[in-house]
Order: sequence, then C-alpha cells, then structure tokens
Amino acid sequence: MQMHTDDEIYAVDDTFLGPPGQTFPFAVRYRAYGIGAAIFAVILALEIWLEIIGPWNAVYGLLVTVGLTMWIMDRVTHETGIRPLLTVFWHEVSAPRRRTPHSRTGRLDLAKVQRRQRNNTPAS
Repeated sequence: MQMHTDDEIYAVDDTFLGPPGQTFPFAVRYRAYGIGAAIFAVILALEIWLEIIGPWNAVYGLLVTVGLTMWIMDRVTHETGIRPLLTVFWHEVSAPRRRTPHSRTGRLDLAKVQRRQRNNTPAS
C-alpha cells in the first residue's frame, strides 16, 4: 500500500505503509530504506575491520543505524536531498580554518595504526 500526496512536488516522498490490510504503524519514506541500508553496511564493515563481531554488536549496529537514519531523514526534504547534505558536510569538514596561537595540527596515519593482537591462549 502506498500513500500518495496530492501535490506532484511532494511525490518524491511517497511512503511505504506495508501490504494492503496489514500496514505498519509508522510511515517510512522509500529514500530512508536506501540510506539505512548504506549506513548499516558501513557500520558492519567498521565492526569487521575493528574485529568486534558478535550478535549483540549487530543489534547495537542496527540501533545506531535507525538513529542515524532518523537524524538524516529529519534533514532531508523534498527541497534538500541527501547529496547536497553530504556536500555541505564535506565542505564544513574540509574548509580551511584560521590558525590560532594554541591550535595544533593533527594527522592520523593509518599505516602506523596497529591492531590489537588477540590472546588465544587458554587461561590457567
């Protein structure tokens, strides 16, 4: 079942309410499913890279995904899409900053980051 709006401008925000006769108690825009899937994939890849795999980590990752998706979708409207939002974020992060006397420049060199070694020896 789909909910269509009367105005063609708002047609990009069609929402999926569920199968006919068995609708969800919430309305989710189609766009949110794609954004949520991308965020969940990034979170799972991050968990694999950090070697913190487990069933509860996946559940916590799903909760973080839902929260981030809701936060992003609050800012994405029919006038402002996800690409302009990401562009503004990138410009804010990468903008040149005025140096102050107490500021320091920090760099993260991923080649120097070492993974913590697991101790697979049984406890005595």
